Amino acid sequence: MLSDFREKVNLSLYNSKNAVLSLFRWLHIIIALSMMGVLTYYYGFPQTSESEEFLIRIIEFSFLFYIIRYIVKIIYDYDPLQYMKRHWVETIIVFLLVIEGVSYNLFGVIIASKFFESIGFEDFTDFSNLTIQLFFVAYIFMEIFKKRDFRQYFKIHPGLLFTLSIFGIILIGTGLLMLPEMTVVDYNISFIDSLFISTSSTSVTGLATVDVATILTTKGQIVVMLLIQLGALNTIAFAALYLLIAKFGVGIKQHDVIEDFVNNTSFLDTETMFYKIVKWTLVIEFLGFICVFILLEPSGMFENTSTRMFHALFHSISSFCNAGLTTIPNGLMNSLVVENYLLHGVTLGLFFLGGLGMIYLFDIFGIRSLRRRMKYPWKTLRFDTKITLYTTLILLVLGAVVFYAFEYDRSLSDKSGFGTLITTLFHSMTTRNAGFSTVDISALSLPVLVFFLFLMFVGASSGSSGGGIRVSTFAIMVSSVVSTIKGKPHVELFKRTIDNDLVLKAYSIFVFFVVGNLIGIFALLVTEYEAIEAGKIALIDIIFEHVSAASTVGLSTGITAELTEPGKIVLIIAMFVGRVGTLTIAYLFGKQVMSRRYKYPKGHTMIG
Repeated sequence: MLSDFREKVNLSLYNSKNAVLSLFRWLHIIIALSMMGVLTYYYGFPQTSESEEFLIRIIEFSFLFYIIRYIVKIIYDYDPLQYMKRHWVETIIVFLLVIEGVSYNLFGVIIASKFFESIGFEDFTDFSNLTIQLFFVAYIFMEIFKKRDFRQYFKIHPGLLFTLSIFGIILIGTGLLMLPEMTVVDYNISFIDSLFISTSSTSVTGLATVDVATILTTKGQIVVMLLIQLGALNTIAFAALYLLIAKFGVGIKQHDVIEDFVNNTSFLDTETMFYKIVKWTLVIEFLGFICVFILLEPSGMFENTSTRMFHALFHSISSFCNAGLTTIPNGLMNSLVVENYLLHGVTLGLFFLGGLGMIYLFDIFGIRSLRRRMKYPWKTLRFDTKITLYTTLILLVLGAVVFYAFEYDRSLSDKSGFGTLITTLFHSMTTRNAGFSTVDISALSLPVLVFFLFLMFVGASSGSSGGGIRVSTFAIMVSSVVSTIKGKPHVELFKRTIDNDLVLKAYSIFVFFVVGNLIGIFALLVTEYEAIEAGKIALIDIIFEHVSAASTVGLSTGITAELTEPGKIVLIIAMFVGRVGTLTIAYLFGKQVMSRRYKYPKGHTMIG
């Protein structure tokens, strides 16, 4: 009986289905974009009680529209129950909106706010509005890219797509950070400083021309946190690649660039890989948040539970994403945490995992990989995982030894044995990707600074949120040198022969990175000439600052805020190129050859 009734309803609605759903789709896009503007104005500008009430009513209307839209889609679907199962996230959100709407209009109570207030968030009345804002932003892009009416013959370079996506996020972040409510009262952040912070956050570098902890409000810090999350771990690259493959198709000539992004020869599971990366990221960051929250002592600025939770969340995301930015004044050198070595250890663990790269984490800790190695003991880690893991550990130990050798009677003199161990390992690892520091970088000895330059230059792992030439590139170059010295015809590593194309690509990355840093350092010497002549800035400071920016590390000897505006622009470019990748930029501007199936006669010249 019910199925017969449903069939009659479906037949009666069939003729109007496409028109009605199309109308609601376009209305949704219009309202979603409008809500993005309304919520940006609501959070970004000071509000009177009248304007706040008016904007809240508009937001409530958007809630009502979304509920009506969902009901209409249910009515027009041939199998409503299956639709609800397929779109379970949307179903849950609508259900929560209905509950909140009934609770607020009948009893004047927002359930979500009461819940968060009960666990320590005393001032959390805007939770529903902030959540729906983020939901609208995400959902509008889902609606746009879910349509499959793109021209299939249109080809777009994946490097360009990735570059534009990062550039777009930086511009949006710049605009948001310039809103009045993002900075403290009576502080007008300049466009260059806003652009600098946005670029540093998105490129997960960590350099800052203004103090994020004291100049930005909680709203501004939330924007920075979201920029860090979006810019890290190549999630944008994976999303862009998925859209590229699903909508436009990929040419054979562009596969090399895609390999540089995903470090994988198979692109069939790109969508699955993207969601897997997001899931692992959220789980690791949540575990890090719990650990940091527990380790932050509830005293001083951490006495309030909600404040401590926010600092813990920001710190966990910034650590795992290798951003190096913090909401704690003076960072981990703050008197409340400077001797909290367990907190330093958790931070070290987070940016070690983040700098290792998700592809390698899957191979090392993935359930399938663990089961395979337990079932077949002769199966070990993948070849690329071995290169990354072993090289990372060797550099970690080497950096710690050098740091201890030159700083045991300086910055390490007042630390306990455990504190010394954590501090040496911490700074050996942070120089390659993270940007956090528990000692004064400007007070370190010159040999340590020079060795830190080397570690920053090498950088983190391929496919991670870190920069530099990457540890795999460094390992291949060292193997190439060893093979040349031993007179071997091929480059060998872990009982495998490295293809000549990989060797050439490694040296290309090295050359591009060296040239890029030389150009940037020369530009900084020009822009900061007066400060250098006056003795305010030393040459090592300039070199350290630019290599840190280009490698997206974020360590500084303390000159960032003192740079001129042209100098800040030089670092902005360095951070952007460092995040996108020098090889990607080269691919964008390089000319594709029509054919590779040719060879010139051999030439010979003296080398060395």
